[in-house]
Amino acid sequence: MKKWMVLIAILFPATITYANPTAMPNPLSWVKAVIFYGSCFGVEVLLITTILFFCHMAVVPSLIVLFIGNILMYFFIFRPVLSATGNVLTSEVVIITVEGTFIKILSSFDSFRLDDFKGLKWITAFIIAMVGNLLSYYSGIVIVG
Repeated sequence: MKKWMVLIAILFPATITYANPTAMPNPLSWVKAVIFYGSCFGVEVLLITTILFFCHMAVVPSLIVLFIGNILMYFFIFRPVLSATGNVLTSEVVIITVEGTFIKILSSFDSFRLDDFKGLKWITAFIIAMVGNLLSYYSGIVIVG
């Protein structure tokens, strides 16, 4: 019971912000933004890392690099493309392509592989990016309500 109360207390302030594209009614509400973005990025990165673990990739290095990379891709690729095109679908296709490429490049480094790593196909990287991105989007919708 206490865990649920803490979770509700943490997630409740984020219910005012909206899902992609994010529009915050009060630009000074950084706590809401941090909770909202952090939970969306966290859900996406944890799901992608879990799937990559079953593809025989190391969990901790992948988690750290994917979290940082995901934040950078969102603010430096997704948001500018969204503001330039005004189309969420186009922005999502671009970010899934970039994330899939990032996952494929990440899998080429030995420090992110486990001993029995057999390789990661391009289509697998893009499917993993798509599933992670969809879950991130829907977790944002769930947080908003």
